[in-house]
Amino acid sequence: MPSTADTLAALPFLARVPRHEIDRAAAAFSPHVLVAGELFWEEGAPVSSLALLVTGELAVLAGTSEVARLRAPELVGEASAFFPGQRRAATLRATRPSALLILDTRGLQSLWTARSRVYDALLDVALVSLARRVEATNRRLSEVAAGAFAAPQRKEPGAIARLWRTLRPGPAGACPPLEPLLRQQAGLVDLSPEAAATLAASFVAEPIEEGQAIVLEGEPGWCGYIVAEGTIEVLRNVRGDRAELLAKLGAGRQFGMNTLVAPGARTASCVAATAGWLYRLDREPYEALAGDARRAWRESILAVLASQIRTANAALERALRKSGRGVSEGDGFQSLLQASGYLASAPPEETLERVQFVVDEDMKRNPRHPGRRG
Repeated sequence: MPSTADTLAALPFLARVPRHEIDRAAAAFSPHVLVAGELFWEEGAPVSSLALLVTGELAVLAGTSEVARLRAPELVGEASAFFPGQRRAATLRATRPSALLILDTRGLQSLWTARSRVYDALLDVALVSLARRVEATNRRLSEVAAGAFAAPQRKEPGAIARLWRTLRPGPAGACPPLEPLLRQQAGLVDLSPEAAATLAASFVAEPIEEGQAIVLEGEPGWCGYIVAEGTIEVLRNVRGDRAELLAKLGAGRQFGMNTLVAPGARTASCVAATAGWLYRLDREPYEALAGDARRAWRESILAVLASQIRTANAALERALRKSGRGVSEGDGFQSLLQASGYLASAPPEETLERVQFVVDEDMKRNPRHPGRRG
């Protein structure tokens, strides 16, 4: 029978982790075997661990209804174990004999403290999983009816338009500094100066003009943005050449980061409602981030994606309860639009700057520790 370390080393998402780090991390994992039909975790229970499904298959139950199946190898629990105070969103049941490795929050904490690349790999898997859930929820919103706005388009400007754009006023003054905006992001309020400087160096300031299409729905995504100054309107094409306004984003709000995590097409269009400034993060510098800056930024995106999924799904379920599928007007329609807006950017009422990541008591006592989180 393979050891826990051998089992971990065989998992594809740990393939790039050095074996000696896997050997050290193995002590934090506990084997667990399920027989067919056995329940694993229950909806509404407090989250105290995540799991790696090594062999077998689990059915995902919302209430008594099966909504999905998880097949090995798979990370089970996703983002919930990275943040305290969460509850299970579903019940899991083994459809056939299954083997798992359980990592409780204390073990996850120990991997974070040790700066283990096993922790970083689990974080990356959780990010990709949540980004795919954003895509899945977007597909559920595809029934939204005809919109009230002309769908934004990107066209090559003619000579007159190019001349007009050169005369059109852009943003007034210099771009606001990035570091205060970074500290507004989820979990980064206490980011160390060194990590903040490393992260800030990965972004590029970009001026925007009123009416400029920043990203268009359906285009390949290769970068994410933080709004530094001005207002961005988020629109979704709904039918034909019409679109609906989903959200307005001001300074400090981010958008498009999910395509850095899991490359794919943009799920909404973002247009500058006013002149201003953006900070852009491209895929290459995102992937090149290392150390505390890498870990902190990925944890921050994880928190934002988790918030988007949570609030979007709640709005979607309200819409379907009120009006049924295919509704095109009334409260149900507005709730569907609200759900779409939540998927574009975390709502401002979500106080994500208060997110507490997994930290130990020594880090809480030592504010100069480079890995401290607020």
